[in-house]
Amino acid sequence: MAKGDYAVDLEALDNVGKKLNGVLRAMSKTKGDAKNSTHLPAGALGKGFGEEREIRIEHDRVKIILEDQILKELEDLIDDLAKKTAKTRGAYEDREYDATNAVNPEK
Repeated sequence: MAKGDYAVDLEALDNVGKKLNGVLRAMSKTKGDAKNSTHLPAGALGKGFGEEREIRIEHDRVKIILEDQILKELEDLIDDLAKKTAKTRGAYEDREYDATNAVNPEK
């Protein structure tokens, strides 16, 4: 390859996209678990002590932060990366097609 030439491994970009989409699928399960499998009902920690209610309230507050901020922001970030990877892959593929046609124009 001459200086200034570039080569892009489109298969590697495909693999990155597949892995990011796999992470998104896993995140969906994690979000579901965080939402549905972390309930702390009254009395679950015992009865007869004043801090029980405070602990449940704090648990619910942290649960909301986990669901609505941390997991959502991670999911949005990964989704953005997956979309940008697909867009970049398409752009490189288009450039490769253009370069091939410039060197070998159809007759």
